[in-house]
Amino acid sequence: MRLTESERAENREALANMSLPQKLDHLFEYYKFPLVLILIAVVGLGSVLYYRLTRKDALLYVAYANIAVGDIVDAALGEGFTRASGANPARAEVKLYRNLYLSRDASVQNHEYAYASQLKVMAAMANGQLDVLLMNREAFDIMSSGGYLLPLDALLERDADLSARIADHLVENTVILEDNDIEHRLDESIPYQAVTEEVANGILLSAFPLFERAEFSGDVYLGVVGNSARQDVALQYIDYLTAEPTGDA
Repeated sequence: MRLTESERAENREALANMSLPQKLDHLFEYYKFPLVLILIAVVGLGSVLYYRLTRKDALLYVAYANIAVGDIVDAALGEGFTRASGANPARAEVKLYRNLYLSRDASVQNHEYAYASQLKVMAAMANGQLDVLLMNREAFDIMSSGGYLLPLDALLERDADLSARIADHLVENTVILEDNDIEHRLDESIPYQAVTEEVANGILLSAFPLFERAEFSGDVYLGVVGNSARQDVALQYIDYLTAEPTGDA
């Protein structure tokens, strides 16, 4: 309803005679819905700006499978490589998947954890968000037999010096080309059969300085995921991990 001039004057006079808390309460009472909408818009805009200002591009996606990594080594594997690559750590990073557990013989206690880790690895690979795995022998065997790891011969051909440096540390593992696993699981009287091949798809990292000093409880292997879209960066990562320490190290 449209107010008359006298009614508007009375309202202005009433508002002028109110105390500050009363004025704020009056404004909120009559304008709370527009104020709430404005507040939502401001918060949303602030969230978008914060995300854009703090978001970091992924140089590489790296997963730790069945290995425990201390803070110093973790920093070297992530931020250390970012700096060594020449990228700005404020704008780029190595995305790390930590504490993954892969096992075929998971006990009752850790079965759900192993299953969740497997799903996470599969989802990351499907989304193109996994490039390199650092893992123990059990995880290496699982990833290799599934055919998830890249044969490294062709990749290493891109860097002759690196290829020569790690030639003695390349490791072959079994890749299952086809098998009757499903039939065997459904009927154990059917013997398991598989067609396999041996492929050089891993690098034994344990003897290199960074990993030797870390004193892992067992050997650590590196594998590159077969569908990695960042193979050139993965090659740089291998070079970084296997390089001799400098005088500043």
